[in-house]
Amino acid sequence: MTGTAKAVLEYAREAAGGIEVANFVRGSANVNNSLTWTMEAENIPLRLIREKGRFDTAVLPYLRELVDQLNPQIIWSNSVKSHFLVNWLGVQQGRKWVAFHHGYTSTDFKMQCYNQLDRISLRHADRTLTVCQAFADQLIKRGVPRARVRVQHMPVRPYTLDPVRVRLLREELGIDAQTRVVLSVGRLSREKGHAYLIKAFAECCARNKADDPVLILVGDGPELASLRELASSCLPPKSVIFTGHRDDVSGFYGLASIFVLPSLSEGTPNVLLEAMAAKLPVVATSVGGIPELASDGVNALLVPSGDVSALSEAMEQLLSSSKLRLELAAAAGKVVLEHSPQRYYEALQAIFQEVC
Repeated sequence: MTGTAKAVLEYAREAAGGIEVANFVRGSANVNNSLTWTMEAENIPLRLIREKGRFDTAVLPYLRELVDQLNPQIIWSNSVKSHFLVNWLGVQQGRKWVAFHHGYTSTDFKMQCYNQLDRISLRHADRTLTVCQAFADQLIKRGVPRARVRVQHMPVRPYTLDPVRVRLLREELGIDAQTRVVLSVGRLSREKGHAYLIKAFAECCARNKADDPVLILVGDGPELASLRELASSCLPPKSVIFTGHRDDVSGFYGLASIFVLPSLSEGTPNVLLEAMAAKLPVVATSVGGIPELASDGVNALLVPSGDVSALSEAMEQLLSSSKLRLELAAAAGKVVLEHSPQRYYEALQAIFQEVC
């Protein structure tokens, strides 16, 4: 359950008088997940909108009927698809509409078309929240009214180390306590820049053959096969571990020596905030909203995106200096206070009250 959703739930309970959540489920997809668990635990009604495929028009009358039945004061949408359907069906008429924009991926022509439709949809929302100033500038340039755009960074909760979970992870992955771990968490898609990370890690290992670290990539995605092939071509066996998708990544922060975010584009990355909350020294690219969270040489090392040499040198700098790791980690931990769930909740509350 994301920090965004938790903050919305808190607002709904205290100010809006109630909340119901609707979620699209395609085909026979598993509905037993963190969302349904949270809804059940908090006794919040969850409406599952089942669709047979990507363009199942049967959901349209159901969605319109659902909104008319519930008659909400505020409609909150959280994806390209939900933004488009709210605007196309006109269910926001006579109500307030707050849309949360999380950024775009341009994996293919189809997604580029979806993204353009989304920019058109967002022009009609009462407020569009986005996760960084860089995204806000893009939306305004594409026609979303400046007065309706708000930048809202994501929240993060303090990290609590679980030594048992860390120990079990080490045993599972075959990593002893002396091995240094370079960690990266995220979807394995092209814009996340993992290919540059693997190449930079190979350069770093080539210069430090006496004490090779291990690179752990937590996540899944369309680039998995090509990244495996790249790793096998430039690194020794077992020096890169692909864990696949994990619902709980907190244990990985506990066993890592440093955290690396090599993205080519980003908003306010949750994984960066989580790593900083875990007081991990961070290397990240200076793209999107990352410089709004991290300052180079203060609480992280920032490098240009796509620059293998700069990324490799920054990793080597951190791995070779325990003093620098401790300094950056201590400073990173303070960022958590500025992005607490309570502050996020208060910011959302102000926005909802503003539109009402």
